[in-house]
Amino acid sequence: MYHRQVKAKGCRTVLGMLVFAVLVPLSAAQFKVTDNFNRPDGAVGLGWSTWGNGAQISGNQLETFGELNNAGGIQRKLDITFPLKFSFDFSTSSPSDGGFIVGFNAPVADDSETNSEFGIFQNQGAQPICVFFQTSGGPSRQCAGVVSGQRDYTTSAHISGTVNADFSTKITIKYNDGMLPASVTVKTTAPVGALFSPLGSVFYFGNTNQTFGPHLFDNFSLTLM
Repeated sequence: MYHRQVKAKGCRTVLGMLVFAVLVPLSAAQFKVTDNFNRPDGAVGLGWSTWGNGAQISGNQLETFGELNNAGGIQRKLDITFPLKFSFDFSTSSPSDGGFIVGFNAPVADDSETNSEFGIFQNQGAQPICVFFQTSGGPSRQCAGVVSGQRDYTTSAHISGTVNADFSTKITIKYNDGMLPASVTVKTTAPVGALFSPLGSVFYFGNTNQTFGPHLFDNFSLTLM
């Protein structure tokens, strides 16, 4: 299982313009960052670095790689505030072991959920979506129940989510696989005892896989509200 973290504020707009593919200022207290990964194959670039088993650009997508006890993805320094919205397209060559992680406000990206202010992960499409956070007693997590129609990722799915100021979440998955239901929505409640204090300024995302993959991401978007 693997997890990471980020942090962002409106005052960091200029930095975001330097390091992301597209940054669209929305207001003094709101901004949007996007990356469609449409660039030459090879290093991810644009200020991103890799973590875990790594990642690269291939075919105008982000390829991430996993292995036993070592997931992989990309990270960068970005101070995050809540609430926020995010979205991305996700597909995997290993549907029975294909999932994602998004982490906020960590000192560094790694393969645990112990060092982020908050994050979201799913180890496989048919498994629960979970959130991880800090408490006075140490790192903790809570998971939503699997909802009717939830299933493995057999084609490129569109995943979008909202994280509220109290760390409650709403995640919608549009599967694009021709099956019904076409989409599902999963909610997690505000975690009791969560601490609202950044542990660092690293934002990261990637796969949660114990297989090499590749596990693909595209059309990434992050909006701080």
